Amino acid sequence: MNRHLDSGTSDPADLRVLIIGAGIGGLCLAQGLRRAGIAFTVFDRAPSLVTRRQGYGFHINQDGDHALRACLPTDLYELHRATSSPAPTGDFVLYSAQLQEIFRRPLPAPPRAYRGVGVNRQTLREILSAGIDDAIRYDSDFQRYGTSPDGRPVAYFTGGETEAGALIVGADGAGSAVRHQLLPGAEFDDTGRAIYGRTPLTPELRAQIPADFIEGMARARDERGIALAAAAFISAEPLRKAGARLASGVQLTEVGDHLRWTLSRRGESPAADTSQFWGSGGAELHTAVADMVASWHPALRAIVDAADAEATYPFGIFCARPVEPWTVPGVTLLGDAIHTMTPGRGEGANTALRDAQLLTERLIDVASGRSPLSTAKQLYEAEMLRYGFEAVERSRAAYFAPAMKPQAGP
Repeated sequence: MNRHLDSGTSDPADLRVLIIGAGIGGLCLAQGLRRAGIAFTVFDRAPSLVTRRQGYGFHINQDGDHALRACLPTDLYELHRATSSPAPTGDFVLYSAQLQEIFRRPLPAPPRAYRGVGVNRQTLREILSAGIDDAIRYDSDFQRYGTSPDGRPVAYFTGGETEAGALIVGADGAGSAVRHQLLPGAEFDDTGRAIYGRTPLTPELRAQIPADFIEGMARARDERGIALAAAAFISAEPLRKAGARLASGVQLTEVGDHLRWTLSRRGESPAADTSQFWGSGGAELHTAVADMVASWHPALRAIVDAADAEATYPFGIFCARPVEPWTVPGVTLLGDAIHTMTPGRGEGANTALRDAQLLTERLIDVASGRSPLSTAKQLYEAEMLRYGFEAVERSRAAYFAPAMKPQAGP
């Protein structure tokens, strides 16, 4: 550990943070550090910002909104809001595969005043990378960390490159190489497989499907337990128009209104042959999905049939088991790299954003001389592990599980 920083004296020039992973949490942390004047570099193994295979969108809750408001410059925060989709206000509805309504419940009121918004993940990542391009290095495949002769953590990358800093932050997702070295005994529960898809929300599709798929949250399932869940993304303002109005230097990829959907069967892959399932993607997987819902109602089949075939891909659903605090100096974790959770409640990315805000605040304490780095790191980890694994536990239960139970009579 850098002795100067660990003494509690302040020299921000010594506080360089190495962020491994350019996902939502890592980029939010980078924005917070840039705003605070703390040096950092983001390293990502992907060749560019647009190549990551992740979910197409998620809901920003109050924790996520607080983090984005705290870490982003005002213009980028406003751009995020302008390019988001309003939260659904309709019902949660469960249909049979033949589009018979099984039950309907009003969407629960948010626990706090903030209703939240829906975001397109790629758009948010483009906003989060704006203004910090000079500090993001793609094609940087992290391999391991070590310690320099003066006690600083060192990151080693494929190709022989090394980088030293004051703190390495593993923000490299559920398959984190940083966590693999830091916590080799960390365990996960495999809770199933699913398939992501994206379907343009054309006038023709709007006319075919129930409004619940657009205005609320809808799911259909068959007797095999295969379920199709879909949610609409309808941007409050065309993305490029919003960018030109609020942050002219930010280039946003235009994304039309669409349904983002998942096909799943809890506890197992929806595809019969697991090896084929994992080895396929794009048009091949899209064809397999269409075959799986071939007997469903035409309106439900239309969601799959009209999907962007090349944007169809499989993913695993895992839950991290709680871990004990670690004592390794100079290395910490953020987001899915430590508290991987199921996407069912939409808390994973929001918890990563919360991590980014909290770690930014603790590092500001170091840069200002209010806290030594070792103490700040320990405080961050203690709080992050507490709320992070509380969220993991919540994610194990389907969000609408209570509503799906048979209702008692009067």
